[in-house]
Amino acid sequence: MADQNFTLEYFLQQPGFRAWVLEKDARATEEWEAWTRRHPEHAAAVQAAKDWLLVTDGEEAQPGAHMEAATWQKVMATIDATPARQSRSAIVRWLPWAAAAIVIGIAVMVLVPRKDQSLVAAMHTVNTAFGEVKTIALPDGSEICLNVNSTVKYAASWDDDSTREVWLGGEAFFEVKHEAGNRKFIVHTDDVDIQVVGTAFNVNTRRIQTQVVLRNGKVNLKLNQKDTALIAMKPGDMVTWSAQRRELSNQQVDPGNYDAWQQQRLIFHDATLAEVLLALEENTGVKVQLEDSTMLQETFTGTIPTGQPEVFFKTLARSFDITITENGKDSYVIRRKGGQ
Repeated sequence: MADQNFTLEYFLQQPGFRAWVLEKDARATEEWEAWTRRHPEHAAAVQAAKDWLLVTDGEEAQPGAHMEAATWQKVMATIDATPARQSRSAIVRWLPWAAAAIVIGIAVMVLVPRKDQSLVAAMHTVNTAFGEVKTIALPDGSEICLNVNSTVKYAASWDDDSTREVWLGGEAFFEVKHEAGNRKFIVHTDDVDIQVVGTAFNVNTRRIQTQVVLRNGKVNLKLNQKDTALIAMKPGDMVTWSAQRRELSNQQVDPGNYDAWQQQRLIFHDATLAEVLLALEENTGVKVQLEDSTMLQETFTGTIPTGQPEVFFKTLARSFDITITENGKDSYVIRRKGGQ
């Protein structure tokens, strides 16, 4: 979805949103559930819109855009507490008056500062640019090493008895702290939910798929697809799943080859040149054009220092009969010798 002002009114205007909430349409359900996992910061507005549709069956007039999501959450909470003998039509007629009263109440709360403003946990978002790797300490003491060009979201504070949850886009290495009582730690991506107790693992969500490589400990994967059993991973396992392409693979690998980016290295063993160049672009922003597309299936074994891609080009030039020409900032062209 394009960047929008995600208000309550916005969601109510989306046909797919109504199909998800009111009609239980399978495709709409899959799309909106995936969207909500990617954007937990809009959970309040989504829930308010769902509640509105369920109360009115989608037939009542939509609320004005000025009504905040938090306001409608409180309206719906009041509805839940309404005695069962009260009719739905009476509730709907009452909604505008209740909303107006709550707006007044919110205005008073803004004017009169309170020490406790944490009724709803704030989401914390960390982004990285190319050439930037960040180490993040989570509220429970777990750590995330976030790779370049990646994003991670999590609640700014975690209750002692709640599930620890993180949303990832891009690539990261997790070292999860084991807690008494085996409190769950879940990493959400577009393709899987990674259920952890205490362990270390690498997650890569690029290339329209999620790749999980387990270094030590144990994780369970829940594929974002209906009626699938949990996949129990053991150290050295690499599971790759694409919900969009419906492709699943599981193989044994050396985990060090997949989390070496933490030491600013990319390690390859008999990888195709297509895979190598794609990884180079994902991790450094450097783009390479091959004039001879047949070279894409050539294989490469070696290490690329992510901070020095020119070292890779020198190695490549020695391994293949090619010339490499710079074609602008972070842009190169590879030609076979003798070509134009």
